[in-house]
Amino acid sequence: MKSPAALLPVLFAGLVTIAAGGAMSLQGRANGLLGPVLGHSVFAALISFLIGLLLVGTTLLCSSRSRSGARALIRLIRTQAMPWWMLLGGLSGGLVVIAQASTVPIMGVAMFTMAFVSGQVTGGLAVDSTRLPPGGRQRLTFLRVFGVLVVIAALVYGASERFTLGVPLWALLLPFVSGALTSVQQAFNGRIKAATNSVIVATTVNFAVGFLALLVAAGIIMASGVTWAGFPTEPPQWWMLLGGAFGVIFIGLTALTVAKLGVLLLSLFSLFGNLLGALLLDLLLPMPGSLVSPTTVISAALVLAGIAITIMPSSGNRPRPSPRT
Repeated sequence: MKSPAALLPVLFAGLVTIAAGGAMSLQGRANGLLGPVLGHSVFAALISFLIGLLLVGTTLLCSSRSRSGARALIRLIRTQAMPWWMLLGGLSGGLVVIAQASTVPIMGVAMFTMAFVSGQVTGGLAVDSTRLPPGGRQRLTFLRVFGVLVVIAALVYGASERFTLGVPLWALLLPFVSGALTSVQQAFNGRIKAATNSVIVATTVNFAVGFLALLVAAGIIMASGVTWAGFPTEPPQWWMLLGGAFGVIFIGLTALTVAKLGVLLLSLFSLFGNLLGALLLDLLLPMPGSLVSPTTVISAALVLAGIAITIMPSSGNRPRPSPRT
């Protein structure tokens, strides 16, 4: 049994990871507010990815290890040792930010977060049964399937209240689908990280591919007649530009704490921080669409319980890297 002094570093790492999860809820709120200011959710996603790309790209250029990993990745793609389509995980990341900017103003951060992580767990169950993840295929077990069913039931329970308030079905489906596709992104990221031994390389590829795709999408949207409505000009609005930075903060903090916590505790603490931060934002700083009711809290607790069931060792889940890159 560990002494209280030995548990202090683990406890501190847990608190840091909870804070990192809270940064992801701030990302959702920032992008949700930025979309209406700029005039379209794709514009908000473009700015978010630009900020993130500048941060991780600078980190890559300043790190000799990351630069070596980037050169190794280029060799692997050039020799076809790694298929080029493994680089397309950033497309899913772009869809996530578009979902944030489109749906957070309609139903709040808490409901978005529950829909997103529900899709992520459901997609993870499907992706893990394939050869895409770097750790290989994982067999379906009763506990893993049961945990996913608990998560979906919790989402339906929470969504039922939103439907009575006029929230459209697409607003729940968009973050759910983007969460499910994030599981594919995670598998691709895991392959890149394993091949380059650098999480910075994998993250930079994500931001670069997502930014280029969003740049094309923004151009098409503007050509169709949608105009860039404006830009955050007042100092209180400047924080809306930090959506991409909050994502990078999550990556950096969880990269530091995974050694102390392990993958399973890291996943639980980060998801707990994400859900808790989303609930607190909607409760303390509500915006149109925000709702924190007993149904919302119960639904969030059940989502977290279902996730805990799916990742526990007895479910047959093998440890793997942090759930988001």
